[in-house]
Amino acid sequence: MQRLTMAAAVLVTTSAFALTQQVPFGPGEQATYEVSFLGVPSGIAQITVGLRTDQYGARVLPLVCVGQSTSVASVFQIKDRFVSYFDPAQKKSVGVDYFIDENRARRKEQFRFNQEPQKVFAHKKKEGQGPYDVTYDVPDGTMDLAAAAFWLRSHDIVVGAVHEMPIFTGAKWYPMKATIEAKETITTKLGETSAYRVSISTDFQGNAATKGNILVWYTADEKKLPVRVRADFVVGNATADIVQYMPGSTLL
Repeated sequence: MQRLTMAAAVLVTTSAFALTQQVPFGPGEQATYEVSFLGVPSGIAQITVGLRTDQYGARVLPLVCVGQSTSVASVFQIKDRFVSYFDPAQKKSVGVDYFIDENRARRKEQFRFNQEPQKVFAHKKKEGQGPYDVTYDVPDGTMDLAAAAFWLRSHDIVVGAVHEMPIFTGAKWYPMKATIEAKETITTKLGETSAYRVSISTDFQGNAATKGNILVWYTADEKKLPVRVRADFVVGNATADIVQYMPGSTLL
């Protein structure tokens, strides 16, 4: 559940390249979030902007997020790493890797997007079991939730605008809708800031199912930095608030 909250809070990377384009994020950027469940601090998510690299035949930005439980009393212990490979030229995902360690259940999942029209290719390995491959049918332009969050960050944010895109959850896809609801002032541990409140639809199941949409606040400046995420799950509410930030390069 914390992993889903972190994913909505997520990340981006880039490095100096032959392209001269101003972007709101870049190499060296790092944001740290405190994750609370039912109002109690229970985890940390750290989002780091790494260097441009090649992956699945594309020049990509690895969007890296790591998160772990910090409360020994937490029933649900996690130590996860999530890497999304975002092609900034095409503004689409080419793949995503999950390294999942939750309650001592470990597995690795790799997904390749947009290698062929309307297909996602998956390679999965659960500890103690043999690896296997799966192919999923999806609409063109499908991406993971992290890449979608930073796709929005790379565009103009205007109150009243609605963006729709197909999102792959790891087992299926759903049509996500992101609505820019309002511009308001919020206070975090970094101080008071003007931010856009964005409502994002989800299709999570089981205990991870949400009651309503996830809310994400992006700063109303050139960084468009996610500073707060809030979600109401069937088992309780969770919040990720930014607590530390280091800017990176803004030249792509």
